[in-house]
Amino acid sequence: MAVAGCAVETPAPAPEQAALESLEQQTQQLTPPAGCTEITMGALANGIQTTPVKYGAQPTYLGTFSAFGDPAVADTANIRLDVNTAPGLHDLASGGANLFTCEQCVFGYQDAGTAGQKLFVADTGSLLLALKVSPQQTVGALSNVTLRESVNAPPLSAPYRGSAVVPGGECKWIRFATWNTVRAGGCDPRQGSPTANLPGLSCVATDYLADDGTLEQATGTKTQGEACTYTPAPTSSGLATTDCAQGFACTDLFTEARQCLATCDPMAAVPGCPSGTVCGVYGLCIEQSVLEPIGFAFDPALIGETCSLGFAEFCGTEGARGACVDLAGTGHGTCLRYARARSDCGAGEELGFIGYPLSGGGYDRTTGWCYADGL
Repeated sequence: MAVAGCAVETPAPAPEQAALESLEQQTQQLTPPAGCTEITMGALANGIQTTPVKYGAQPTYLGTFSAFGDPAVADTANIRLDVNTAPGLHDLASGGANLFTCEQCVFGYQDAGTAGQKLFVADTGSLLLALKVSPQQTVGALSNVTLRESVNAPPLSAPYRGSAVVPGGECKWIRFATWNTVRAGGCDPRQGSPTANLPGLSCVATDYLADDGTLEQATGTKTQGEACTYTPAPTSSGLATTDCAQGFACTDLFTEARQCLATCDPMAAVPGCPSGTVCGVYGLCIEQSVLEPIGFAFDPALIGETCSLGFAEFCGTEGARGACVDLAGTGHGTCLRYARARSDCGAGEELGFIGYPLSGGGYDRTTGWCYADGL
């Protein structure tokens, strides 16, 4: 055996860490804008990291700012991104301090949930998306961000409400703050993502429309419908193990006993489910006859057609799915195509969502659909 060299090399920092450090250095000599109070931001969590679980209609990370109101009441911090927000540096001024128009939004509430609650929305500053494992799992930073006291403004009844700055209102300023919502074994179940089809692993979705997931070791050969064994991760940084084949989840979502179900992307043109199954909730291939008795309705209408039902979670066909929604109150919905992101909707369209209640008071609003704005 030959050994060459003896020096211990210091590993280079990860690219995202280097980008964060560079941005932080640029903020060290800055001072708050006139009349603004400097605040800090604590750790943020994504939907599945909160208790109860709260998955928003777009990736929304939740946390708190340092107390700037009543010290006994939380001052909440929120970062909302479009599902398609790409890694890189984003100018928060482009949103115009309007929570309806911003694609990268930074906002919070002083004394949240009280009669004296105040809304603050960023109107200037930078948001760096340094790493994106999935839309829900990212690493990033805020720099030189000014948040202005704001009030709700039209539209007030849309899925995304507007906001407007209060002239002469209070001002808060963030010099630099980071977030990291990436979790151990995190993955992106969407078809074509770098972590959706890794050797010996299954990326199992943790939300209804399958854009957030966790890796499991697939050590067996069992496939669709076979009984399986699930062994939880031995440590917080480890992975759960199943005796399903790669690309199959060992799940008890639909039956008391666990079974292997193929994972799929409900938004893919070809979800790839076994014959006789559909790509259902949580990105799992399952028979329609299993979903219907537990409350999921199917309508034969195609995208754009009138449905026989007022509301149904599934219309269209595999690879072209939508939801039946009765926006006009006629008693018959229209099959509106599914979308994960506001940016996936066309000109004049807005992103609505299905709100699935979860145990403990949580919710999952990741199942979106595009509709003509103004209805």
